[in-house]
Amino acid sequence: MSTALSPVQARTGHLNRWWYVVTGFLTLLFGTSTVNVLFNVLGAPMTEEFGWERSVMTNGLSLETVLVGISIVALGFLIDRYGPRIPSVPMAMAFGIGLMLMAALPNNQFMFYLLCAVIGAGAGAVNPVAHSTVVSAWFKDRRGLALGILMAGLGACGVLMPYLANWVLAWGGWRMTFLVIGALCTVIPAGVYAFITRMPADHEAERQAARKQGKTAGESLWTIARKYRQFWLLSVAIFLVSSATFGLMAQVVPMTTDKGIDQVTAVGILSVLSLSSLCARLLVGFLLDRFYAPVIGTIIFALCAVGVYFMITSSSTGILFLASVLIGLGLGAEGDVAAYMCSRYFPKHSYGRVLGFIYFLYAQGSAFGIFLLGQIQGATGSYQSGALPIILLVAVAIVCLLFMGPYRFTLDHQAADASGAEDQLMDTASAPRS
Repeated sequence: MSTALSPVQARTGHLNRWWYVVTGFLTLLFGTSTVNVLFNVLGAPMTEEFGWERSVMTNGLSLETVLVGISIVALGFLIDRYGPRIPSVPMAMAFGIGLMLMAALPNNQFMFYLLCAVIGAGAGAVNPVAHSTVVSAWFKDRRGLALGILMAGLGACGVLMPYLANWVLAWGGWRMTFLVIGALCTVIPAGVYAFITRMPADHEAERQAARKQGKTAGESLWTIARKYRQFWLLSVAIFLVSSATFGLMAQVVPMTTDKGIDQVTAVGILSVLSLSSLCARLLVGFLLDRFYAPVIGTIIFALCAVGVYFMITSSSTGILFLASVLIGLGLGAEGDVAAYMCSRYFPKHSYGRVLGFIYFLYAQGSAFGIFLLGQIQGATGSYQSGALPIILLVAVAIVCLLFMGPYRFTLDHQAADASGAEDQLMDTASAPRS
């Protein structure tokens, strides 16, 4: 007795499309956030052994972060040209092997900075760009939920990786921790890209046909920037919200302890913020399948602004925990909103390069927000004066989203009629389920 294959199963070669979501989640679970965790957990024993200043670690992390942004942009272009597998496998291996080589690091700062550069150069492959491109291509219905589950891998890394790193550290020291976690960060992402990650057959056929003609399928980033005002609106919105959320998240603990709150409670507030961001990725993904994305982003970013105000101005522990939940919503929503909206406003064969550029701005916004709040605190001796600038950043981001206009592409990547945003509020809710 034979069983007919569904269209989705037929296109994936008997592999259910949700495997691309699950394996992408695993890649991000052992992805770029691992570096922040390891440098935080292992920084003290490393600097103690070598007799280094703590600034050596922060300088290395800064170098790695700069190269992460560059590698994300480069990977976006390479994905649109060669597909996700060819560029991502060597980049993922460079990321993981760079972490493994930290286990053999001599007391040499130049070698440390060199390994940080290698890790950052490969980290683009363990950011969401490649897997978001794949998931957006496979999912016409439930795309928001699929992207939300995928992005939850980033949050899960921040929640689970510290426990794994601390466990290995207690068992085998900081060198063994780099070796073990580096091996996981090599084998899992590179294995996923090499053996599982695939684009739909029709998408690949179009890309390869363009390659045979010496062209790249889709429109160039320069053309996108000139042709689509939504490119700049979305880029500015993500940059500004990232500045507000990450800038604040990086200084939650000192901000709350300055108010006389004990260290344990301050860390608990930060943990709630991280957990809220993890839950927000799933919630926002669910909502994006049912409602107009700029409206979802506007509501959540407005709630985030309220959270920013409370976090900076209030000294009540209960209010601060509420503020951390609201900020976490904004922090978790950014990636989902950016990935989903790129699929609805820009051509499918330009998705990788557009999302790569936006994620680059996402990273730069984080750095700008940290710098801004640090400068305000240094100049005034308090974070209170930072409330208004941070809220203004979020307000401008909301205005940008409100001017996005109707979706330019349907769920199956066809050009949409300019029928107005109101007609699209429920378009995904009526999409066929498979």
